[in-house]
Amino acid sequence: MDEFFDVWDTGKNPDDYSVHFAQWWERDLTNTVLRDRNHPSVVMWSLGNEITDGTNGHRGAQLAALLRTLDTTRPVTLGGGSTHSADDPSWNYVDIGDVHYNANGKGYAQMHAAHPDKAMTHNETFPATIHQDITFADRHDWAVGTWIWAAWDYLGEAGIGKTAIPPVGTGAAIGDQSVMPGWSISRELHHTWGGFGYPYPYFQGNCGDFDLIGQRKPQSHWRAAVTGRSPVELLVERPTPPGTEQVALWWGYFDELASWTWDDVERGHPMTVHVYTPGDRVRLLLDGEEFPGGAPTAPERAMATFTVPYAPGELTAVAERDGEEIGRTTLRTVGAPAALRLVPDVRTLTTGRDDLAHVLVEVVDSHGRVVPDATHKVTFEVDGAGELAGVGNGNPHNVDSFQRPARYTWHGKALAILRPAKRPGRLTLTARTSGLSPATLTLPVRRR
Repeated sequence: MDEFFDVWDTGKNPDDYSVHFAQWWERDLTNTVLRDRNHPSVVMWSLGNEITDGTNGHRGAQLAALLRTLDTTRPVTLGGGSTHSADDPSWNYVDIGDVHYNANGKGYAQMHAAHPDKAMTHNETFPATIHQDITFADRHDWAVGTWIWAAWDYLGEAGIGKTAIPPVGTGAAIGDQSVMPGWSISRELHHTWGGFGYPYPYFQGNCGDFDLIGQRKPQSHWRAAVTGRSPVELLVERPTPPGTEQVALWWGYFDELASWTWDDVERGHPMTVHVYTPGDRVRLLLDGEEFPGGAPTAPERAMATFTVPYAPGELTAVAERDGEEIGRTTLRTVGAPAALRLVPDVRTLTTGRDDLAHVLVEVVDSHGRVVPDATHKVTFEVDGAGELAGVGNGNPHNVDSFQRPARYTWHGKALAILRPAKRPGRLTLTARTSGLSPATLTLPVRRR
């Protein structure tokens, strides 16, 4: 979906695009369409995102009319335009209605009933309502899919996706609001235990399916099971302080890892384990012995929950459907950090300045297994035909520079980005940290 504007005449911030809109919208919309209309990835146009239109639909109709002179092959929508009401003026000029955050069709189906001739899309949804939203779209032909806010973590809206950790029993008290929130109790919870403007040093939204360096977040594993792309996923919640619990709320989700390595957890401590599967039954085995506790079947929302006393070893989840195994996965306790490993996304570079190598830095044990919660300060040295363009990790509250040649690992990983020089040669990256074996990577740089 190719979207043009975040504001029209009415702004959201003092010096945003609204101060230029009247003068520039025709040129900017025209240039965007001419640039993108031959891209096969574009399936619809959006005139804007959560727009305040004080013209009773006149301005939106102007935009839509100009757009249709430039491209008649794709439908037009307005991001969040239908969220306001079934009689919003945008219904007069869009081809597809759009809502934001009306989980499980709440308010969504009623809007379509008022406009049965138009399809609808769900342009922004919560990580905490993945199952409800995807299931609703699957059951209604006129609901043309759901889009998550957000696919990838980003800077700003600090702490919007922070995991809510309220007192024990709060999640049960609000019932389905923890995963399909309403506005009153959930709003209070969100602003108390997470949400917009969470205090420094939070600087990321932290609500993406992927973290800032592209590593999968817990909700990505759940989504894979709900959509049937994965038969089984196994994650373990990080323990919370006594008297508290995790709640999946609004843009937040559970703080959990695909890990059975918890060095700061005492043996026997009860761990919350989530098994995600499109199957109808789950078995959980600890060191080969079937664990007797937890849910015997995969309940609603493609999620089975177990409570398992922690003991190092192997934790295996087996998913079944109609009595047949459809998949299994195992988490193994890994050893102490022993070395660094560098994993590039490319094997060669060219002299083009837009060519980049994204090099994942991993902390591994003596068997080459990633140590899931390892935190080490890694320094980077670059030699040859190129430079270190940036560094990063997925930590939503690690405010270190993106450009200095050092970064802490988070969940055992960090990222170094290499940019080639304008001359051919070889570009070498060396990563070091105290007490672990260093790692070196060399990439050839060929003339473009």
